[in-house]
Amino acid sequence: MRLRPLVLAGLVCVGTAHADPLERLRAQAAAGDADAQAHLGALLYRGDGMPRDPSTAFAWLRRAADQGSLAAQRGLVVLYYNGEGTEQHLVEALKWALVAAAQGDAEAARHRDYLLGRLAPFQVREAERLASAWRPRPESAAPR
Repeated sequence: MRLRPLVLAGLVCVGTAHADPLERLRAQAAAGDADAQAHLGALLYRGDGMPRDPSTAFAWLRRAADQGSLAAQRGLVVLYYNGEGTEQHLVEALKWALVAAAQGDAEAARHRDYLLGRLAPFQVREAERLASAWRPRPESAAPR
């Protein structure tokens, strides 16, 4: 089973002098705005207004997820599970599903339940350990 494709909507980008909305979004993402990073990652994943690029989408989503973006965390579940833009890594998929589900995200909870039924107990324990140790990191504190 493939997890449902990443769906992000309703993210608004404001506050820079760039005229082109995509250029403005890229500038905000590069400046560390987690919402812009998640939105740009979703656009790149879908190929919406630009060539589809799962690897670059993964990089932007990972940056946003590390800062605490729920949409990006949910997106990482899909990318890690399907091995799109990164190697397939079911423990990481479950980790991000646990992190997002703990914030009340219903879709992440469905992914969590699906993965819990398919991973070995040692994998579940490792994902739970990683999820419990995870803390959001502002981009300024994130290593490059």
